[in-house]
Amino acid sequence: MLRTHTCPTVSPVAREARFSFLPVLFGADYLTAEACIYAYAAKYIRDYDGGEWTFNTLPQGAGYLAPDEDRVTVFNPDNGFVGEMSGDAAGIVVTALVLNHRSWMHDHHDERDACRHYIRRYEQLMSIVATHRESRAIYRALD
Repeated sequence: MLRTHTCPTVSPVAREARFSFLPVLFGADYLTAEACIYAYAAKYIRDYDGGEWTFNTLPQGAGYLAPDEDRVTVFNPDNGFVGEMSGDAAGIVVTALVLNHRSWMHDHHDERDACRHYIRRYEQLMSIVATHRESRAIYRALD
């Protein structure tokens, strides 16, 4: 299914380029980070049971993964948010949560370079949220 994005800086990653995209986005522990994406989806997207994902690139190596679904219900038990949003918006939420968590994990283990990498990717991702048509829901889900 072809997805359209509201931010002109978002570009879908071709299927054959995904394996080179993930290390740029997540750094050396890209396998763990990708697994976290799917685990977080199971926690934060109601009725998530796997499926296809789109990989999206942003300028300077940033990006996000999004479930290939038209609409999903996102539930954040940490702040009480429950709301329906596009798969694209849900992907931004899930990716932001994972980037935040991975930065914390690397900081906790005194891996400063990896921590800075994840913080930079988080900030780059959040910089496009204001231009997303579902920015209010994304901010609320992450609040």
